[in-house]
Amino acid sequence: MKTIVVYQSTTGFTEQYAKWIAEECNCETRNIKKISGNDLSQYDRVIYGGWIMGNLIIGLDKIMKMNPKELVVFAVGSSPASEEIKDIIKEQNHLESLPFFYFEGGFRFEKLSFPIRMMLKAIKKSVAKKKEKTEQDEFMVEALGTSFDHSDRKFIEPLVSFFTHSSTSFSE
Repeated sequence: MKTIVVYQSTTGFTEQYAKWIAEECNCETRNIKKISGNDLSQYDRVIYGGWIMGNLIIGLDKIMKMNPKELVVFAVGSSPASEEIKDIIKEQNHLESLPFFYFEGGFRFEKLSFPIRMMLKAIKKSVAKKKEKTEQDEFMVEALGTSFDHSDRKFIEPLVSFFTHSSTSFSE
């Protein structure tokens, strides 16, 4: 079956994961900005990756409108991977019926646009004022406004394993 990895990336973490996945799955990769629904219709399987902002996977709505035949989704965020994070993202993006994978990436604060940097600083300040912080809140206070890279090729192993063990369909 013909497969493609499509991604939307702003600071490079999602693009890196997309390239690693494409390499392991022996398929091509393309930025969502450079693919149309007509292009996508030539593929039997689409692996889509987007970055997380406010628990939403950026670009997912666009790829869904292209009606891929089979779709698996991965998301890249700055938060450490946990079942709680995965469940929240899956629910917020209505991915209950699709294979979904979450990869910890990082943060390149300097590559973000000025409005996004200001918004993140405001969020950090607001969360820092909370009296009772969750583990996620503590992470946000420490991480927002700084740059770091926690991406690791080993994180793609579950997706690659899923891909290689799905002989006819992702939905099986």
